[in-house]
Amino acid sequence: MTTLKSLLDSVSKRSDTYVAGELEAEYEPTRIVYKHPDKRVVFKIKGGKWVCLSNIFRSRLDVYELFNVGGDIELYEKILRAYYSPAPLEVDDFDKYYARVDFTLRDLPFIKFYREDGGMYLTSAVFIACLEGVCNSSFHRVMYISEDKATLRIVPRHLYYMVKKSHESGRDLPVAMVLGLDVYQELASAMSPPYGVFEVGIGAALSGVNKVVKTPVFKIPVPVTSTLVVEGVISREEEWEGPFVDILGLADERRRQPVFKPVAYYSTVAGEPIYHAIVPATSDHFTLMGLPREPLIYESVRRVSPGVKRVRLSPGGGSWLIGVISIEQSTRGEALNAALAALTGHPSMKVVVVVDEDVDVDDPHQVEWAIATRSKPGEDVVVLRGAKASTLDPRSPNGVGDKLIIIATKPLDEPWSKYRRVNPP
Repeated sequence: MTTLKSLLDSVSKRSDTYVAGELEAEYEPTRIVYKHPDKRVVFKIKGGKWVCLSNIFRSRLDVYELFNVGGDIELYEKILRAYYSPAPLEVDDFDKYYARVDFTLRDLPFIKFYREDGGMYLTSAVFIACLEGVCNSSFHRVMYISEDKATLRIVPRHLYYMVKKSHESGRDLPVAMVLGLDVYQELASAMSPPYGVFEVGIGAALSGVNKVVKTPVFKIPVPVTSTLVVEGVISREEEWEGPFVDILGLADERRRQPVFKPVAYYSTVAGEPIYHAIVPATSDHFTLMGLPREPLIYESVRRVSPGVKRVRLSPGGGSWLIGVISIEQSTRGEALNAALAALTGHPSMKVVVVVDEDVDVDDPHQVEWAIATRSKPGEDVVVLRGAKASTLDPRSPNGVGDKLIIIATKPLDEPWSKYRRVNPP
């Protein structure tokens, strides 16, 4: 079983981990992660109780190692199996894993990552809520206000629906805020399965650990692998949240958001609390945003292009807005169909580039070379106007924008000799 603690114990002994000691909560964690992008980073916040781990996912190789797979396709198949067949959950005794602690929000590892941020933030908080028999687990950034309240950003997805429905009935929504989850539950909480599919079951299928415990006050099921569980409510009160530097390195706007009010804190019975400090717009953020979408893109493309080889949401687009698909073409029009299918698999994408299987989707120079040598703008560039778009894109602030498709594949009826890149001897 890989918990955040077991991962920390493992990486702390490796030469590719940088142990930074105690850091100031303002800006220093960000500076250290930017300074050591090729290392996992371990640190403590000065005066705090937490051990923080950053840069868990430095590269695709870290993902392969943690999921015990040899490459993208094996990884996608593993995630898709868990997505469509969540593990049944077994309820265990809460007191076996957790003990109540005398915490306030001031004791949690809030960090100010960038000068543009409107305050101190938790970036890996997962909120679990249940309403009318449906449970949901999802990431939400949390901004510190005081020791007994914080605001959290809730975009219009499943938790938003649950909060809205609860508030319309005149009630606050009970939730459990969970910190220090294992990476499999984190990945599952970053997914968006259909409403009614509990992400914790997906995480359990990925990790092989299907035990949950129900919180003492609100009886909310939480994974036994988390470091800290905070019971509380998302109240009908609102406060200002933001600005906050998002995955594209842009400062998201300040807005009114619901207030989280804690009721009780529970920590693992033994050891220091451990926290995954996700520095926005760095590799951990890119992986947890983009990776859960890639298997769905792959599955969608495979329906129309059985020769799909690789799928990548590129870091240059925040692992969200720009996708590169490599395929082995067998019929005319297949590349365009693959691009359209990719947009179906991930509607937030803004740009899709389709390349041949000899082009490395992780090398932007090769992708640009394919565009330069294999695309003809008058025939191979398509603009789709007025489509559903991501609000992360500043050119689509109302969620409607344009899509760009670039077909950078060799014409099917022309010889490879004309388009094959010559390698040095």
